[in-house]
Amino acid sequence: MAKKATAAKTEVKTEETVKTAPVKTETKTETKAEPKTTAAKAAKTTKTVKAKETKVNVTVEFQGNNKSVNDIVEAVKEAYKAEGNKDAVETIDLFIQPENGVAYYIVNGKEEGKSVNI
Repeated sequence: MAKKATAAKTEVKTEETVKTAPVKTETKTETKAEPKTTAAKAAKTTKTVKAKETKVNVTVEFQGNNKSVNDIVEAVKEAYKAEGNKDAVETIDLFIQPENGVAYYIVNGKEEGKSVNI
């Protein structure tokens, strides 16, 4: 009979535990800061180095005549505006023929077939 009493006690304790044990329904959300990577550290420590713009002065010399390319560009801009064009000069393509003393130009990609004397 002692075995039955032990079994009964076990059942009672089990039932009491189920009845009295509180059920937790909380959910924890933890936010952790993302670890810094070596790439992020490198990005902060690396300095951006800007390339210096190279200044170039070009002079066309032919049969004793000298003409700076900058002067030719300015002459093209003046000629373009003198023709009544009001568009901004964004690009200039130059074709210099020093033997003829002429610089042919195209402004803003428009085929114009214009020229200036150099």
